[in-house]
Amino acid sequence: MAGMIGWLGVVPADAAEIGFNRVNLGWAKPAERSRVIDAMKRSGVVSVRLSLSAPVDPSLDAVRLAHEAGLRILLEISLSNRAFYPEATERRSAEGKSFDAYRLSDLDPEGYRKVIRDALAKLDDIGVRLVAVEPGNEINWAGYNGDLAFGAGKASDPAKVALGLDRYVDIVRVTREELDTSKLNREAKLISAGLSDMPVPFSRRIGLEIVPAADWTARMQERGLDKLVDAYGIHVYPGGTGTKTRREALVREALSFCGPEAAGKPCWITEWGVANTSPACPIEDDKRAAQVNQLRSIIDADIETGRVEAAYYFDWDSETPYSVWRCGGLSSAGRAAVRPVAD
Repeated sequence: MAGMIGWLGVVPADAAEIGFNRVNLGWAKPAERSRVIDAMKRSGVVSVRLSLSAPVDPSLDAVRLAHEAGLRILLEISLSNRAFYPEATERRSAEGKSFDAYRLSDLDPEGYRKVIRDALAKLDDIGVRLVAVEPGNEINWAGYNGDLAFGAGKASDPAKVALGLDRYVDIVRVTREELDTSKLNREAKLISAGLSDMPVPFSRRIGLEIVPAADWTARMQERGLDKLVDAYGIHVYPGGTGTKTRREALVREALSFCGPEAAGKPCWITEWGVANTSPACPIEDDKRAAQVNQLRSIIDADIETGRVEAAYYFDWDSETPYSVWRCGGLSSAGRAAVRPVAD
């Protein structure tokens, strides 16, 4: 099905976005930004997910570097920017056990609009065309959404959670309006926030509430999301233990709400990954590479049917066990993650 014709609404497999995450690259020093982008380009990377985080101008400089290197860019808009909230708004503390998170219910759509309008104008000025824009990240769990409960036995306020959903769809609407007025980025796709696939039992054990991605998406749909976005964002972390069958089942569950068979839109997997916790050099990554190849075969099949349109591996070189730029080069798992979609 890799060449399905356009009127069916299915993106050809060879047009799918396959890339890597390098979030918060703007926080790195300029020389480091250049080094990362150069390594990506030399390694054959064609698409990258970058963050628009505060401070905004260094984030835009990272986007500029990626654009000048010929990389295609998915821009994730971090909702941790203080400018998106009324003055004196405080984050909900996680007491050092997770991120201190702003509440979606505190979002100020017009404050958000001001920042996004200015950022898009600057991208127009430097000639950057984005592939897509993704407002927010993992807003369905308490690590990134202060409206959701933190602490064992705690319960969230349903009214606050509902208001947060309203505010989130408001900023998606603002993003659509601002993209429509951009000179260069009117055609950029709009992707809803990549949602966490964390299992509910695990979230309960660590005391961080999660709403399953399919449920959260349905709540956004009730508020008009499908009139605004081109695709839904989802994250897929099936783990490196267990059987192939179990990993496939976890991926299938995470993607259960993705179109075209299901009602709604296709999905963009804006994060996916498998950990390798060994810091040793040279890296031994064959086991992880086999698991990545297995997951890529599942993702590729969904790309061919139109259920999935993009997959960005997490992550490139940050200090996480998921990173694939190790010991001065791209590991075998990294090469497997970025290979072209299989016919």
